[in-house]
Amino acid sequence: MACLTRGGAIRAVAWLMAAVLTVAACGGGLDDAGGEDVLAERIAADIPVMNGSTSTLPVRMFIGCALLDVACGWETFMDGSRHVLASDDALSDVFREVVPSSGTHGSYVALAEGRADLILTARLPSDDELDLAATNDVEFEIAPVALDGFVFLVNEANSVEELDLDQIRGIFSGSITTWAELGGGDRPIQPYQRNETSGSQVLMKSLVMGDIPMIDAPNMMLPSMMAPFDAISRDVDGIGFSVYFFATEMLANDEIRLVRIQGVEPDSSTIRSGEYPLITEVYGVLRASTPPDDTARLLRDWLSTDQGRAVVEASGYVPVS
Repeated sequence: MACLTRGGAIRAVAWLMAAVLTVAACGGGLDDAGGEDVLAERIAADIPVMNGSTSTLPVRMFIGCALLDVACGWETFMDGSRHVLASDDALSDVFREVVPSSGTHGSYVALAEGRADLILTARLPSDDELDLAATNDVEFEIAPVALDGFVFLVNEANSVEELDLDQIRGIFSGSITTWAELGGGDRPIQPYQRNETSGSQVLMKSLVMGDIPMIDAPNMMLPSMMAPFDAISRDVDGIGFSVYFFATEMLANDEIRLVRIQGVEPDSSTIRSGEYPLITEVYGVLRASTPPDDTARLLRDWLSTDQGRAVVEASGYVPVS
């Protein structure tokens, strides 16, 4: 934990509510929250607003369903996207209120400005977000709640199955321009990027590129997490990036393939073991001034218990051990 300043079948989850109650009854390391069977009731009576990145919406929905004691699960839409929906349509307004999804940057802004109580994001705050927090006299308190992998996407028809990090840096810096240089066909590489404030773009720079500048190609900049998948499914020469959870749980697209990195296949087992070289954490972020008995803090801390980790895993993420 750290305080940072500027310097398609329905998978029922009613059992998750029972897990929450078990935590309350057993203490679960949160005895100061009241112990016995009051913890779940306290959180459910005052559910914190849980904003976050697009890729964390499913786990936030699973948490909300547990607290509201309703079933929820995955459904696949016509465009191939998969979403977690609650079984009770009457609660749709409640879910819109307590589980908004403003994206990574938008959720940090919402937390800094007091419009969210807890956010789950796939990256640490940027300098601009820390500056905004400081302007609002806010410090972010951050703890990892899940693990994910940073992955690279190619069209299924692309013959290149493996890349190393130097090759990826070459592609996105412009020094490698054809697939033939990587053992593929003699065709130009189309390297897609995301917008500058997106979690994926920030992770690309911090995990892979470092100080190496990326190609300045506004026409290759895509505005949403779905956009790289849409573009690459139609472009046999395309390559893009995302996070493993979004690519495997939140989409159903047989035209996209994840490449091996340094010879390692991205999957939950290699992420869990640390073998996959591009592992990133999913963070639960609070304002540092959040009181100890506030339900946002109780919920964030509950995610580190055995029962909380079970909810994380049920959503498809790899829990922090």
